Amino acid sequence: MADRRAVLLISHGSRQPHGAEFAHSVANALRREGPGSAVAVGFLELDRPSPSHALRQLVGSGYDQIQVVPLLFSAGHHYRVDLPAALDAVRESHRWIQVDTAAPLLTETETDLVAALDARLSQTLPEGTGLSGIPDGLVLLAAGSSDPGARAQVRELSQAWGRRHGLPAEVAFCDLRGREVRSAIALLQAGGARQVACGSLFLAAGRLLDAGQRVALDAGAQAVAGPLGTTPVLLDLIRRRCLAPVAAG
Repeated sequence: MADRRAVLLISHGSRQPHGAEFAHSVANALRREGPGSAVAVGFLELDRPSPSHALRQLVGSGYDQIQVVPLLFSAGHHYRVDLPAALDAVRESHRWIQVDTAAPLLTETETDLVAALDARLSQTLPEGTGLSGIPDGLVLLAAGSSDPGARAQVRELSQAWGRRHGLPAEVAFCDLRGREVRSAIALLQAGGARQVACGSLFLAAGRLLDAGQRVALDAGAQAVAGPLGTTPVLLDLIRRRCLAPVAAG
């Protein structure tokens, strides 16, 4: 085999099909850019194949240099514990392979993710207005995490987004009841904001984001963006994760 390198995209997994569809869309985009490139997908939970099974399939096909690219925003429990455990289970029985793991998406990439948030939110605003024309407050809808560092990274992104536009910005970690979404919007409204816009730090649609979007509109948000999906800026960031120097997984 001329090229023994491959990319393994790792997605969280979801009970709804949107998460798997997103991961496979990214894989297809990468394959189109390099015909014949080996790009596989694995899921940490709820979907198949698992990371270890996907890695074994690549090794069985002759690839021994695998770049693992997590489709995860932060270095939470899944990144620090679950993913290494899955990869180590394969490496112990295939000691000749080289497996490297790229950084999460929210690592030294605030500018890229702010641009992606802007691109998606702009699609929900009246044509010709743009972000400078409507919002006077921003809320970043995000998935929660038990990891304090991961939550802090998301908060830092929201502040960077607010600074980019000179606007107050809050984070709302979504649950099915939308409690933080209501609180974040109310806080901005109490400070004088009347046209709150919400961005979505989600890769794909799902129950949490759906609930957050409904609550945000009910609470008076003027615009609520959809998930980042295959936004060109985000795809570009993922491409760089496939090629950038990485730490051993």
